[in-house]
Amino acid sequence: MKKYIFTENQIKKIIDSQVNESINIQENDLNRDQKVAIDAGTKSFLDAKKIMGVDLTNRIMKYQKSIGCEPTGHMLDCQGKLPESDRKLWQSLVNKNKPFYDKALDFFNRMFGLGTGSGY
Repeated sequence: MKKYIFTENQIKKIIDSQVNESINIQENDLNRDQKVAIDAGTKSFLDAKKIMGVDLTNRIMKYQKSIGCEPTGHMLDCQGKLPESDRKLWQSLVNKNKPFYDKALDFFNRMFGLGTGSGY
C-alpha cells in the first residue's frame, strides 16, 4: 500500500473541491425538480384550458397571446399578467407537482407565516 504525504493546503483544496462538486450536484437537482414541477403544472393548466399545440412552448405562446402578454414560451414571464382565476389554477397545479421536500418546506413556512419556502 502506498502512503502519501499531503500538506494542509493540499488537503483543504481536495475537501473544498469535493464540497463544491456536491453543492453543484444538489443545485442542479433542485433546478431540475423545479423545472419538472413547473412544466407538469403548465401542461395540466393548458390541458384544462383546452389549448392545443405542437409542443409545450407552442401551447404556452398561444395562451400568452390570448391574455395579451408577449409570447415568449415561458409561463413565468407572464405570471404577473395572468387573470386571478388562471393564476390560482396554474399555481395549484404547479404545487401539486412539486417534490415532497418543497411541499414540506412550503407547509412549514405557511405554518410560521414566512410565505412560500420553495419560491416557485
